[in-house]
Amino acid sequence: MFRASQISFRLALSAIVALFVPAIALANGTAAGTNVQNTFTLDYKVSGVDQNTIDTGVSGSNTPTEFTVDRLIDLTVATNGDTGVPPGAQDQDLVFSLTNEGNDVQAYALSLVNEGGDDFSATSTTLYYYVDDGDLAFEPGVDDGSAIAYNSTKTPDLAADALFWVIVRGNIPTGLNDTDTDDISVVANTLEPSSGGASATPVVADSDGNSLTGAAENVLADGSGTSNENANEGDHSASSAYVVASADIAATKAITIFSEDGTGCATIPGTPAVGDQYSIPGACIQYVITVENTGGTNATDLIINDILEDELEFIAASVSGFTGGTFNTPALPSANTDCTGGACVINFTGATIASGSVGTPTVATVTIRALIQ
Repeated sequence: MFRASQISFRLALSAIVALFVPAIALANGTAAGTNVQNTFTLDYKVSGVDQNTIDTGVSGSNTPTEFTVDRLIDLTVATNGDTGVPPGAQDQDLVFSLTNEGNDVQAYALSLVNEGGDDFSATSTTLYYYVDDGDLAFEPGVDDGSAIAYNSTKTPDLAADALFWVIVRGNIPTGLNDTDTDDISVVANTLEPSSGGASATPVVADSDGNSLTGAAENVLADGSGTSNENANEGDHSASSAYVVASADIAATKAITIFSEDGTGCATIPGTPAVGDQYSIPGACIQYVITVENTGGTNATDLIINDILEDELEFIAASVSGFTGGTFNTPALPSANTDCTGGACVINFTGATIASGSVGTPTVATVTIRALIQ
């Protein structure tokens, strides 16, 4: 009967271990430091007669089995994606998340790595964080409150399964080209929590074997996000990039003789005269200013200024391909205005030309008609 009790005890203990190991592996599973006890009873008969119950933790002399849940150190740093920026922009943000995947409260040290091999480096880069309100959605200035400046030493304590939104804020230099990038990594290193009295102390993996009971021991189970850290070292990282989305503008001005005798000069676009046309007095001159955008973002607040020569008489002007914009400051001259003395100022302002690409530029034009005096 003693042998039977040993077998039953071993089976019960095996069942307990199988039950609790998966819970330790889950983020926000059983809290570190939890003491888990187990008891069992064994009843039997001899020649049909009930014998005394063998038990633990009730009235018997055996001690319950027990173990302490150890501390799982695990974290994930992830990026919310690259950020498109125009050259010269200030206070541009890269957004990362830092999640405590372990089973205890932890603090973290944050650092930046400006990766090599990219096209530029943002200036005045600083770290901020927001405390997520629990819905795992980035809501700055709303449910997640205001940005808090990182103090260069450690974050506040973060509960298991909770997260911080980590912000890299920087200024973008001028003179950059469309699609230029600045690659930046955020590295988070797990620290002992402030609630435990530690001061920016990195966690250290237990190295003297599992004592089963007593204080929770550290088990480092983090993965590796970038080459800036390794798995099972209590740190994790992710990379993101500022990507320049710039307008790439080119402009040309062409001249043609619309009609030698001035026919149709006021009608834009109209139909130009056929055959060879000559620039004699009374002929209609057509200027076309062509603007192309092959960049990845819109060009706004365009100002196109053209002053017609004294030898001309303004007739008409029109635009195509722009969004918005007006002829003003000064207003467009009246038809048949003598341009002597700079009287014919063509000023088109406030326009936008949409983004394009090298293979498919966005094209807009300003067409001006005038007669030769």
